[in-house]
Amino acid sequence: MAKYDYVIFDFDGTVVDTGEGIIKSLQYSFKEMGREVPDMSDLKKFIGPPIYYSYTHFYGVGEDEVEEYIRKYRERYKVKGIYECHLYEGMKTLLDELRSKGIKVGVASSKPQHLIYSVADYLGITEKFDAIVGVKIDDSNHSTKTGLVLEAMKLLGATEKEKVLMVGDRLFDIDGAKGAGVDSCGVLWGYGNEEEFREHGATYIVAKAEEISELSK
Repeated sequence: MAKYDYVIFDFDGTVVDTGEGIIKSLQYSFKEMGREVPDMSDLKKFIGPPIYYSYTHFYGVGEDEVEEYIRKYRERYKVKGIYECHLYEGMKTLLDELRSKGIKVGVASSKPQHLIYSVADYLGITEKFDAIVGVKIDDSNHSTKTGLVLEAMKLLGATEKEKVLMVGDRLFDIDGAKGAGVDSCGVLWGYGNEEEFREHGATYIVAKAEEISELSK
């Protein structure tokens, strides 16, 4: 019998490396808004939190301008940035292995839901998930990670919290799992680090995708 019956993944930085497309689209938004364009390395902190939060908290974008920044970002991302991505090593095999064990697999992401589907379709992995949950296009400022995890659990039919594992690459994923009352796994191939996972109380920390399959036994 599997230790977990349900495994829920964050998307950007966990299942798919979408960093190039996101960061280049962020740079486009700053340029279009007449701001100094931050370095790609500095913009990595955008990957994980809701985009509204990142603009306002990391770069001091005002409430009166943030929606226009987001519009400019999406202007490039939906046309070009969405395809500047690739699956992380071992991820497709992992998803297949989990499903072969009878484990239901879901996504809980702060990325707009329709964009998750677009990327998943492009990479041919949509059918590998039993539920995909993201934010509504007009709700980037309000959906919490805990709420997204709980929604994914509901769609998966997960009523026993001890049977659920949330997997992600940032502290927001660990906090979201904690808020939902489920175990968490921080992955080291994304945009977070071991220090933040330990600080926020991750149940597990792994360096390779196959380690998640081992955890689910």
